[in-house]
Amino acid sequence: MSKGFQFKQFFVAHERSAMKVGTDGVLLGLWAALPKNGAVLDIGAGTGLVSLMLAQRGEALTLDAVELDSEACAQAQDNVAASPFAGRITLHQGDINAFVGGPYRLIVSNPPFFSPDVRSPHAGRDQARHISALPAPVLAANCARLGGEEVAMVLPWQAQHQWCEPMAEQGYHLYRRCAVYSVAGKSEPVRALLQWRRQPGALDCSELVLREPDGRWTAAFRALGRDFYLNF
Repeated sequence: MSKGFQFKQFFVAHERSAMKVGTDGVLLGLWAALPKNGAVLDIGAGTGLVSLMLAQRGEALTLDAVELDSEACAQAQDNVAASPFAGRITLHQGDINAFVGGPYRLIVSNPPFFSPDVRSPHAGRDQARHISALPAPVLAANCARLGGEEVAMVLPWQAQHQWCEPMAEQGYHLYRRCAVYSVAGKSEPVRALLQWRRQPGALDCSELVLREPDGRWTAAFRALGRDFYLNF
């Protein structure tokens, strides 16, 4: 039996992917503000998790999902094929720098952000995790090249500035930011959910706490994820 995670409407197998189903991807899939219709691009699709979540949330959306690793892309293909959304998600195996497509109403990415000196025993996992595999300026330039009207990402809270400047250089304006706290009472967020658009405007800031001090999921996170998590 495949190892993975069962959501309410689909299953995500991940034994062949370097990056497993995790909270970062789930947060991005839950939080990103979606257009009512049109095309969306998922850069670094991994298991296909974020694409599947966006397809469930946006019934009029079509999605392209690009993944460099061949094994992860094959697993994502299987996950999409077994889902109710197979007709609206297209997987592409290859380098985003060579990908041709667009324009897109929205581009999403859970990009690699670890320093190259943080090594694991697995080259595929390093490729998926390390910022050197897809530097922030390169990702930002591809978002602009592919005609992304809006871009949403999940990033470490302390590292978000590494992406904000390259995005601004490509003409994007940050208009949504959510500070994600792992546990109630923590002094500093662990993740930043960020969304940019072409038009300048006010920045909408919010906060999300994932767990209570006793380990229970917070009411806010349960409300956000209730259409996906079986026990919510």
